[in-house]
Amino acid sequence: MKNNFFDQFPTITDKEWKLKVQTELKGLEYNQTLVWGTRDEINVKPLYTKNDIDYENIQPLPRTAKDWKIISTYNNDAKQDSSFLYGYVIDSQTTIDSKLPNYLDLFVSLPANEQADLGALTSLENLTYLDYDPFGYLAQNGMWPDDSKQSSLDKLRKIAIIDKFEKNISIQADVYQNAGANHLQQIAIAAAHAVEYIEFLGKEIIPKIYFKFAVGSNFFFEIAKLRAFRFLWKLITDKYEVDENAFLFVENSKRNKSTLDIYNNIIRSSLEANSAILGGADAINIHAYNDLENASAFGDEIAAKQQLLLKKESFMDQFTDPVAGSYFIESLTNQFVEKSLETFKTIQLYGGFINALENETIQDMIYTSDKKEKSDFAEGKLSLIGVNKYPNPNDVKKIKSQERIIRDALFVPIIPTRLAEKLENQ
Repeated sequence: MKNNFFDQFPTITDKEWKLKVQTELKGLEYNQTLVWGTRDEINVKPLYTKNDIDYENIQPLPRTAKDWKIISTYNNDAKQDSSFLYGYVIDSQTTIDSKLPNYLDLFVSLPANEQADLGALTSLENLTYLDYDPFGYLAQNGMWPDDSKQSSLDKLRKIAIIDKFEKNISIQADVYQNAGANHLQQIAIAAAHAVEYIEFLGKEIIPKIYFKFAVGSNFFFEIAKLRAFRFLWKLITDKYEVDENAFLFVENSKRNKSTLDIYNNIIRSSLEANSAILGGADAINIHAYNDLENASAFGDEIAAKQQLLLKKESFMDQFTDPVAGSYFIESLTNQFVEKSLETFKTIQLYGGFINALENETIQDMIYTSDKKEKSDFAEGKLSLIGVNKYPNPNDVKKIKSQERIIRDALFVPIIPTRLAEKLENQ
């Protein structure tokens, strides 16, 4: 029998490897030197092997397709190039060019406190996904969107039964990331948020729900977050005896963006688009690098073509799950599923999403994580290039503090903030 080439190289156990490394450290402690922790309370090791994952429990990634939809922000510019797009994000009050190609999907944002002209909405030929989330409005504002809880729920029932839309209800989980929630919290709260709709409207609403997530700079964790959410959502829908995979609409985070050294935002969002693709996003929208100040048609085009380059020049649309089998990613994914499931159960023990908002359990989770991240940023443990590390001395600070409008609320709202805000305003 012909010898295998790799038989020439001796193998060592994990224990033997660790002992060898400990010797090389010359007295330094292995865990303190090479193992680092995260806000998710997950310790990251320097080496992962097949012993870190259980192959029997690995399942194919439950997603809708291997390709993803390139989405851009609609700016009603006659020169806006839609030839390579799958769709647009658009505000419900925006006038749409009648020449808009009818093959483009529209993700129309309908603020829950806005009086909807349902007739006008349903007449839009391209409207496929309605970004409507009254429970999300409640979380973000501490109050119901309409005059009362009852009128808000009545409006929800009316919109939920419209057959015109492929998806009627969005779960605006991007807010949790932008407010400072860690990865586990984002997964668990998004799941609890969606289950609240199921409990109110019935399991028939499951196919009409889609999820909006934001991805930040922690590249591998963001990949694992999206993958883990898919597995958790499949566990939940199986309990309702509904065979439906999660539809993930992913945007890049605003939390780590800045008006300082602004072109770094292009690099950040390219990395975030990459992690969204590898994580299995169904649709991706990248915000323009100048979105915080003066968003422009040029910025929107650059943002959309960041995805186009990843698709057409890096061929990232050719693989269903390119990170499958990675010891590190699979280990992270499994840990995220297990730990986020425990957090999800905790929220359910408090009576579900709305009750956990009213007693501020969810806010306590998010703002504790938010405080830790901002502390790490202030101390330089968390870097933003061009902001708190390697700042551009020629930068002109433009954003000034904006007065926050304080309204009577039923509870503390969940408000997105950016890490760079304080430095921008000094």
